[in-house]
Amino acid sequence: MPSHTEKVLEYDKLKSLLKRHAHSQLGASRVEKLRPSRQIDMIRHQQTLCSESKAFYQTSNGFPLRGLKDISPTLNKASKPGAILEPDELLDVGRVTQAAQNVRRTIAKGNPKDFPNLCAIVDNLPTFPELTESIDRCISPDGEILDTASPTLRSIRRKLANTRTNIQSKLEAILHTPNHQKSIQEQVITSRNDRYVIPIKQDARHNFPGVVQGQSSSGATAFIEPFSVVELNNDLHQLAEEERQEIRRILLALSDLVREHSTALETALDILGELDFLGAKARLSIELNGIEPVLNTRGFVKLITARHPLLEMNLWQQARQPKEMRDPSLPECVVPTDVHLGDSFHTIVITGPNTGGKTVVLKTVGLLTLMAQSGLHIPAKSGSEIAVFDQICADIGDEQSIEQNLSTFSSHITKIIQILKDADENTLVLLDEIGAGTDPTEGAALGMAILESLSQRKARAIVTTHYGALKAYAHTQAGMENASMKFDWLTLRPTYRLLIGVPGSSNALKIAQRLGMPDTITDSAKAYMGNQMVAVEDLIVSMQQSQRNIEAEREIVQEKIRAAETASRRHEELIRQIEAERETLRQQAEQEASGILKNARKLIEQTIADVRRTNASKESVRSAFAHVDRAKKELQSRQQKVSGRKSIAPPQVQVGDKVRVKSLNQFGEVVSISSGKTPLTVKVGNMQTRVSYQEIERAQPQDNQRKLTPSVLDVQYSKTGNVNTELNLQGKTAQEALELTDKYLDDAFLAGLPTVRIIHGKGTGALRTAVHDLLRDHPLVDNFQLAPLNEGGAGATLVTLKA
Repeated sequence: MPSHTEKVLEYDKLKSLLKRHAHSQLGASRVEKLRPSRQIDMIRHQQTLCSESKAFYQTSNGFPLRGLKDISPTLNKASKPGAILEPDELLDVGRVTQAAQNVRRTIAKGNPKDFPNLCAIVDNLPTFPELTESIDRCISPDGEILDTASPTLRSIRRKLANTRTNIQSKLEAILHTPNHQKSIQEQVITSRNDRYVIPIKQDARHNFPGVVQGQSSSGATAFIEPFSVVELNNDLHQLAEEERQEIRRILLALSDLVREHSTALETALDILGELDFLGAKARLSIELNGIEPVLNTRGFVKLITARHPLLEMNLWQQARQPKEMRDPSLPECVVPTDVHLGDSFHTIVITGPNTGGKTVVLKTVGLLTLMAQSGLHIPAKSGSEIAVFDQICADIGDEQSIEQNLSTFSSHITKIIQILKDADENTLVLLDEIGAGTDPTEGAALGMAILESLSQRKARAIVTTHYGALKAYAHTQAGMENASMKFDWLTLRPTYRLLIGVPGSSNALKIAQRLGMPDTITDSAKAYMGNQMVAVEDLIVSMQQSQRNIEAEREIVQEKIRAAETASRRHEELIRQIEAERETLRQQAEQEASGILKNARKLIEQTIADVRRTNASKESVRSAFAHVDRAKKELQSRQQKVSGRKSIAPPQVQVGDKVRVKSLNQFGEVVSISSGKTPLTVKVGNMQTRVSYQEIERAQPQDNQRKLTPSVLDVQYSKTGNVNTELNLQGKTAQEALELTDKYLDDAFLAGLPTVRIIHGKGTGALRTAVHDLLRDHPLVDNFQLAPLNEGGAGATLVTLKA
């Protein structure tokens, strides 16, 4: 297959998916070398092996191959006489020999008639009981040489243990000898130069009998080997050397044993790698719910409910993520595709709008064909049939060649030229947007010529296009068939389902009519349709979409302006109330001052009376009264200035208005208005209270507050500021979403929100449809529409609530 085809069909990503299921590098390397085959007998054999492996894994959990490693480098090392393998390398060899025994044991538990081909492979798998036993007896799982490796090693280690015990005993006795207590630096036994020593103070080392083996970095401590243990340390060294030599002899013997079995080990390694590879294919089939397709060499393709494996895996990974991290633009599941080709027709021309799923159909057919010819099961329904092609040629996507200075059109044409050179009846051709990237008229004509050439070569072809002329051409040609992607007129969205035999359309005029485009415009558009049909349809779609976006954005701006004006009125009302309250406080202060002066006058008059009783002079009495009069006149002058200022107008209130009594934090209805300091009589619940203008606040908004009862206004006031302007329903079932939406609309209405946004995601459109059905008949909803692209597009709905 051309490497370009494997690239655009993402065959390498499929192999990466398969590679994840391999237990070892042996299986992974086979995945990397996997290529589609053109030999139908070989493909059938591989498909049969995949089916048997899948059944085996489903009944017995597969082969025990975890921990298997590629020991080829180890076998190459052991092939040289005298080579000694490390314990870890021998353990890897042991794992391979143990895996061979385990596989044999596992397959023996099943019925050979159920897995004849698999059993035939396992029958050739050699086992190594002697080598397995020897490695297990000599080396621990941690890579340590065991005492059971040889009687000599066991004897040496026993002597080593006894010698160490004797040394420890003698040194412990020295540590506890009273004569040496002043010389010993620390009551420990340590080692220097692989000899056991005691730490002695530097200034006392001459008084301690023994051999100095070293000193501390500070020089304060000397490490001395007492004379009484010198011979024992010598024996210890000798025994350690004997242990090393015996271990070397054991490893050499094991390495020689591996070399004797090297050919059989290579065979076992190859078979175990093949079984790991088959296990990976089986596990991928189980994961994708794949099936073994029927194969033919007639160029006939029949896919039943086929699913693109990579797209399906991506959606599964998306579903495992927390709801808040999921991409709302992705659908919840893959929409299966039914395709048949090569029987009554050999060319399919798929037309329809962008993002309708045309390209996914091409990639699904191409990738599933590559999978089948690679011996892999395909994600489709049983009964699906795949043709074995000599080559699959695909030109999908916009791949400009910067290095060769080729435009999109030139790049496509270059690839198509090569395809036409090689195409024959055993070729599957997949072309995306044939003839695109140039003048529509010339592009459509070129597309017809390419289709004609492929038809003459009897190649199987699936192409996608926007050109209406190609639909008409395919309709008139024998061996060609139109197809389209089904469109949901209720949601105005594609369903991603392929309809063979039905030509597609951009649906521009129909969508425009559904969205309210005047008949005069659509009729005029139909009149212009002819050779320029596609251009007109595209232009109408573009203009209509732009118009909808502008109108939606303008409505959002107007809603924000209305909200800002409401907030401004509230702020102005608050400013008036604050100014009125401040003026009231000022007048109260003046009144308090006047009262203080009156009291002062009384005090003065009392004082004068007292003075007269004591024969005070008339001049002093007259002076006291004059002082009081001046203070009185000054206060009166200040009061006149205050009253002469521009008074702050009280809130405009009429009988029947709803107001909030601040001191009670409740709404009530004004029942009467009089004069005085508390001119308003407000009925709150079952009681009436008299309040001033400064003690009330008018209900907002004022244009419909008379229609609402005080209890409703209380609830509305409590909701204000506590209700979000949007509701997120993603991840909810339809029933949960409807209950949440109904309650949210009640809260938003009570909070006085004019417009809200409901986020339902795109997905299959089922949740959006359910929400729209609820909004359509909801008593609190004035109108609703899909959000503009910058606010969620088809994944969200803007709702305008009734005033």
